[in-house]
Amino acid sequence: MAFTWPVMLWALAALPLLLWAYLGVLRRQQRMRERLADTRLLAYLVTPLPPWRRHLPVGIYLVAILLLVLAMARPIAAIPLPVNRAAVVIAIDTSKSMIAEDVKPNRLDAARNAAREFIRTMPGGARIGLIAFSDYGTVLVPPSTDRQALGEALDRLQPQQATSVGSAILEALRVLPLRREFLGDRLERLRGPVPQASPLFPFPLPAPTPTPGPPASPPSVNDLPPAAILIFSDGVSNLGADPRAAAALAAEARVKIYAVGLGQQGGSVMTYQNQLVLVPFDPILLQEVARLTGGEYFSASNLDDLRRIHRQLGRAIGWERRRTEVTSLVAGAAGVLMLTGGLLSMLWFRRLP
Repeated sequence: MAFTWPVMLWALAALPLLLWAYLGVLRRQQRMRERLADTRLLAYLVTPLPPWRRHLPVGIYLVAILLLVLAMARPIAAIPLPVNRAAVVIAIDTSKSMIAEDVKPNRLDAARNAAREFIRTMPGGARIGLIAFSDYGTVLVPPSTDRQALGEALDRLQPQQATSVGSAILEALRVLPLRREFLGDRLERLRGPVPQASPLFPFPLPAPTPTPGPPASPPSVNDLPPAAILIFSDGVSNLGADPRAAAALAAEARVKIYAVGLGQQGGSVMTYQNQLVLVPFDPILLQEVARLTGGEYFSASNLDDLRRIHRQLGRAIGWERRRTEVTSLVAGAAGVLMLTGGLLSMLWFRRLP
C-alpha cells in the first residue's frame, strides 16, 4: 500500500499517547475505588466485568483512530476491478475426438458446460465471443454482451471432423477489437482461404462493409483493449494454420491464450462405428501456445478440475488489479468502528468511554 500524503502518518504517534492516557485513567479509577471502600468489600459492592468487556470499546476506538489517520494520508491500493473493456473469445474444439468419454459426460459436453460456467463468472460488461473449430474455425458469436446468443450457440455445437487449433486462434484475432487492423496482411496471409459456410453456421458470413474515405491508420499497441482467447481442446491439431505462428501473432497483438486440455493422460479407447478406436490426448501444443502469449494452461481430467479452472479464469480474465485511492473505504471502516464502539459502551456501561 502507498500513500499520497505520507506526511500525515506522523499523526500515528498520537496512538501510544492515547493508550498511555487510557492506562492512566484506569489507574486513577483504581485509586478512587480503594479510597471509597475496603478492597475486600469491593467485590460485594460492584459487579466485576470481564476484562475484555471493559477494554473492547476503547480498543475499537483506537483502531478507528488508526484508520482515520491512514485515511488522512490518502492510501492507494491495488484492488480487483472489473475489466469492462475486455473481450474474450471462447474457442471450443468440435472434432470427433471430443466425443471421448474420459471426461464425463464427454469432452465436448464438458467443454460446453465449463464455457457456460466461465461466462457466468465474467462481469456483465465484458464482451464474450464464441468460435467452434474443427477443420477450420467458425465464428458463431462475435464478442458482445449478449449472453443469450452465447447460450444458444453453445447448444448448437456438434462433433465435426479434424482439428485446427491454429485456425481457431486466427479467427479469434480477426473478431477481437482492433486486432485485425493492427496485424493487417500478416493475419490474412497466415489464415489463408477458408470455406464461407459451416454445418454449424450454414450460410456465408456477411462481408465487412468498406469504410468510405481514406483508410484509417492502424492502431498502436497501446490502443489495444484487453483481450484473451480461451481454448477448450484435447490438444491434437492435424489441419490448418500453424498454431505456434498464430500464437506468435496473438502475443504481438497483446492477446493472452488460456488453454484447457480435456482428456486423460495417454488418451482413451472408445467404440466408434463398431470398432475400438484410440482417442489421443496431447497437451503439449496447448501448453506451448499458452506460454508463447503469456497465458496459462490448465489440465482438466474431471468435473472438479473444470469447476476450479473456470473460477480461476473468470478472475484472471475478467478482473484486473488497478492502483486506486481507497480513502473513502478506509474512512468508512473507521466510521463503522466508531459507531460500534459507542453502541457497545452504551449497552454495557450506559455511557461512552
